[in-house]
Amino acid sequence: MRHGLLLLSLALLSFLISGDSLIGGASAEASPQAAHQLRIATLAPRESGQSGLGRAFQELRKELRERTDGQVELKMYHGGVAGDEMTVVRKMRVGQLDGALLTSTGLGALVSQVLVLQAPGLIGSYPELDDVREKLAPEFELLFDKAGYALISWGDSGQIRIFSKHKIQAPSDMQRVRPWVWRGSPTMKAFIDAAGANGVTLGLPEVYSALQTGMVDTVIATSIGVLAFQWHTRLKTMTKPGGGIVVGAYVIKKDRLAELPKEAQDYIRQSARDHADAFREGGRRLDKQASEALAGKLRTINLWRNQQAWEAVQREAREALVGRLYSRSLLTRVQEILGKHN
Repeated sequence: MRHGLLLLSLALLSFLISGDSLIGGASAEASPQAAHQLRIATLAPRESGQSGLGRAFQELRKELRERTDGQVELKMYHGGVAGDEMTVVRKMRVGQLDGALLTSTGLGALVSQVLVLQAPGLIGSYPELDDVREKLAPEFELLFDKAGYALISWGDSGQIRIFSKHKIQAPSDMQRVRPWVWRGSPTMKAFIDAAGANGVTLGLPEVYSALQTGMVDTVIATSIGVLAFQWHTRLKTMTKPGGGIVVGAYVIKKDRLAELPKEAQDYIRQSARDHADAFREGGRRLDKQASEALAGKLRTINLWRNQQAWEAVQREAREALVGRLYSRSLLTRVQEILGKHN
């Protein structure tokens, strides 16, 4: 899909408006005359001055209509009106949605093995991520296919950092703070448990108020998310990246995709191939820009002065997930690919 990767990279730039029911109005657009409606959810807002998401979707809807003589309409649920990622996954399963742009949390709920890409401390750079994803892409696509979903395109939402009201430099510092644990994120929980911290499990929309009240004082996230959700206004420090990269993808239910005219299916898939590199790089630039903006507001901490201690925590977290999310053999394969980058 032409705009899929861009939207995924920008998804965390929106303020999440949580909800349990699909709602219409400005956030859901479609023509009732179309024979096929493709209902897609995203956290990204309909209107965004920086990204032009509204215009992008208008172009996409127009292209699908023209290629299918008005038989296919794209119906978008912007700004989180369909709910957070776990709610969106549930709605796809029961047929209320046809697809979504998801980060690793939602993807892992569909295919747990994909979370090997999010294993703490495993993949630390974009070249490493590109290499692993390229080599394992056929396997991941098959796993999503067996789960009933077509993996249309990959995207990145930025490098992971630790943001806090306190100075976080060694794993022992995590035991003196109250870190947020994203509900439904087993990789984040494994890392916080391995650090010996007492995490506070919350949904994404609850984090800002929790920072206000002091329920949490530390978040593990990307610069894109922290800046977009205004969490930085309640924080004082940020670490240099080193915990991994938030991955995501655009997925559509396989049976719904198969119901579309062949012209629409071909267009969605071919556009994803044609524009994958450009939109992936766009997301990475956004994260870099967000990090630079935050560096002017927060104190930057180099946690890698205690590299061995952090690596031990990350290794313990990765091992704790073997057999639960991904197999030993899959983890070993990723490590073998990464070994060529050392």
